[in-house]
Amino acid sequence: MASLNSKTAVCVVCLEKPKYRCPACRVPYCSVACFQKHKEQCSPETRPVENRITVAPVTTRSEEDKDDDSSVADFLNSDEEEDRVSLQKLRNLGESAALRSLLLNPHLRQLMVNLDQGDNKAKLMKACMQEPLFVEFADCCLKIVEPPQKNRDS
Repeated sequence: MASLNSKTAVCVVCLEKPKYRCPACRVPYCSVACFQKHKEQCSPETRPVENRITVAPVTTRSEEDKDDDSSVADFLNSDEEEDRVSLQKLRNLGESAALRSLLLNPHLRQLMVNLDQGDNKAKLMKACMQEPLFVEFADCCLKIVEPPQKNRDS
């Protein structure tokens, strides 16, 4: 089971720091009240990726899936500094009121869950980028991580 100590894990209802996981779908939540709200819409089929991977043997995966996973692993393990987001910028993302507001939208959250749990991430990302709400979310993230340069000539 993935640790709840991760700095990126948030309660699926209120986006606060989680203390628990739903026994049916394993998503994080922080309180009984949040669990009650989550339980109304809980779908055990939408289990997070880390749980599905532990159940499915690696030998049954297709070559295409292996290539996709290895390219993701290569990217995550890459030493190229320009591909990494600094810890401070990640904190800025977590502290952004605009981003938190967007993440309250259940449709956006479902898009992100589907993207996170999907097998073909590139195809799913392409589909998500056709959704105006997801594009707004991506733009908001980019404005925080890579703020636009202000023209100093004026």
